[in-house]
Amino acid sequence: MRPVATALCALLLTACSASQPSNYYVLSALPAPEAPIRASSAEQIAVGIGPVSFPAYLDRPQLVTRVSANRLDLSEFNRWAEPLQDMFSRTLSENLSALMGTDFVYVLPQRHAMELDYRVAVEVLRFDRGPDGRADLLARWSILTGDETKLLAAHKSLLSEQIAEDGGPEGTIVAMSRVVGSLSREIARELQGFARPEQASGYDLTVIQDSLRSTGYDPGPVDGVLGPKTREAIRLYQGDNGIRITGEPSGRLQNMLTAMP
Repeated sequence: MRPVATALCALLLTACSASQPSNYYVLSALPAPEAPIRASSAEQIAVGIGPVSFPAYLDRPQLVTRVSANRLDLSEFNRWAEPLQDMFSRTLSENLSALMGTDFVYVLPQRHAMELDYRVAVEVLRFDRGPDGRADLLARWSILTGDETKLLAAHKSLLSEQIAEDGGPEGTIVAMSRVVGSLSREIARELQGFARPEQASGYDLTVIQDSLRSTGYDPGPVDGVLGPKTREAIRLYQGDNGIRITGEPSGRLQNMLTAMP
């Protein structure tokens, strides 16, 4: 019996040593510009990402391929290096920071996050490789004011990227990263429509003072002087409209005031 047992053990050890090793993958963020242009801290908008939700079928370490409309394949040896929901949220955050030129993009909840100008919520409905060799992302997303008192926009996006032929699992991840980049660009364009960062550096203080007065905030004399009454009026306006309170004039503030009916 001893020779038989020894042979069985040797066979098992050989099988174990010949088993396929697991590969671990991460999503990649969009490349940051070589010389990113950053406004001053007072001009940069603050964005919170969350909540981000995923369907239960993706809440697993294995890569998921949609074989047909009703059947999924789980790759036991090709896995995510961390929970997909966490990685997706962080990648989206990094992408928005690069696209919008702001250092203040946070994945929520964030214990020490600064006061937010906007909050982005994402519900992922599908994020996998399809039977047609494409990486597909279907998501509902919305933008709210930083204090969540007003819904500013709500959209549903269906995005797809071709996977390189014979790209294998890594090619799939590359395409999935690109599709997250496409969603990031859609969200960034919408945010920029509210924030108008391209005009943030220029403003006319007398226009801001006049607009504050006409909307019920007393800035003191309309004289182009940034005195304590003007700062206080700006702070009150910012607080009432769910944006980061700085008490500082800006082109973005002027745009918001003059856009009001």
